[in-house]
Amino acid sequence: MDRSGRAGEVMAQVYPNQTARLYFDLSVFWFALSFLWAGMITIVVQTLVENMAGAKKDLWLGWTLALGALISTVVVIVVGAVSDHARWRVGRRRPYLIAGVVLSVPVLLWLACVRSLAALMVDFCLIQFWVNVATSPYQALIPDMVPKERQGTASAYMGMSSLLGQLGGLVLCGLLITRPHGLWVIAATLSGMLLATMVYTVWRIPERSAAGNPAPRLGLMETVRESFRVSVREHVDFFRLIGSRFVINLGFYTATEFLLYYVGDTLGAPHPKATATLIFAICTVSGLLGNFPAGILSDRISKKRVVYASCALTGVAALVFLLTTSIRVAFGAAFIFGAGFGAFAAVDWAFATNLLPDRDEAKYMGIWHVAFTVPQVVAPFVGGMVAYFFNQHLGHGFGYRVTLFMVLIYLAIGTAMIRPIRERVIAGR
Repeated sequence: MDRSGRAGEVMAQVYPNQTARLYFDLSVFWFALSFLWAGMITIVVQTLVENMAGAKKDLWLGWTLALGALISTVVVIVVGAVSDHARWRVGRRRPYLIAGVVLSVPVLLWLACVRSLAALMVDFCLIQFWVNVATSPYQALIPDMVPKERQGTASAYMGMSSLLGQLGGLVLCGLLITRPHGLWVIAATLSGMLLATMVYTVWRIPERSAAGNPAPRLGLMETVRESFRVSVREHVDFFRLIGSRFVINLGFYTATEFLLYYVGDTLGAPHPKATATLIFAICTVSGLLGNFPAGILSDRISKKRVVYASCALTGVAALVFLLTTSIRVAFGAAFIFGAGFGAFAAVDWAFATNLLPDRDEAKYMGIWHVAFTVPQVVAPFVGGMVAYFFNQHLGHGFGYRVTLFMVLIYLAIGTAMIRPIRERVIAGR
């Protein structure tokens, strides 16, 4: 085993007392991140692109989200590897969490000033860059602080924070985006939320000094090379999970990132922003019902079975969205979709930490995070082109029904990819 591997094992041997308060403290910053990205991607960016691009909103939304997600993909991998080798006295993760949040505030506030698509794309990329400088090391705190036999429960707290954050972000942005100075209030609130939860996390999480980290000292270029140096064969099940998560998330993002346009153009809702916000609120409430039980169950039964059930529920909801012309029926489908997504959000973390290699945790969590960020590149890019083509040739709004059919395909493929994965059996469970 190399020195980097020994370092990862040494740093992970001692865990703090496993309490509900610890799991809550670990999940607080994830609440802020979910609050940020749900409102940003679903409401703010879609609204700004629609105002600036008009009829070509599908194409420009795809390009804007794709560029931002491409930036975040590189950042989470590289910064994660950097934190694995860090020797800060305050811990391996804290300095990057602090720096990323502090430097994200100016670019978040700049969002209220953008007046062109070019400026929006640049600012969105900067937001992705600095927020993910904080996100990548932060994600490694669960494997740093929680033993594998308790990570399903801890993951349930993360899933709960994710759903509550999404609801808060959607409600705030949905209510304020069209009001005078609403964008300023949104930007200030998101900045304050990140700062407050970062301070709370740094205060509450008992990260140990990394001054004695035995991982080799690496220069910048060597760190970058190390970031992408992985053994797929050695961790085949972990990378199978990444592939499955990638495809399943293609389905989730294809369904959600065009929701505002689907509600307005396909269902013909008289108030599309309010209707889209209500649909997301329904999804979040039902997601809370499915989330915590799934996380607890993932510590007791096969995680694959929980994923099968969650994807089946989500697929049924996507089919209803595809076929319906009724806003009320869409609300019912949203409830089903949320329950399935909530269960997946809980077991998703638990499954990843179950298969996570025992060294270079942040690097591998960064690679796992790629299955969250890269679908944000592919889903809007492919879905935007498909929707634009069918909207132009088969009627305004029809393209979004085609994208919902794509959701069914993604979910079926992603679920099938899970079957050969061998879960770790945790001793003493």
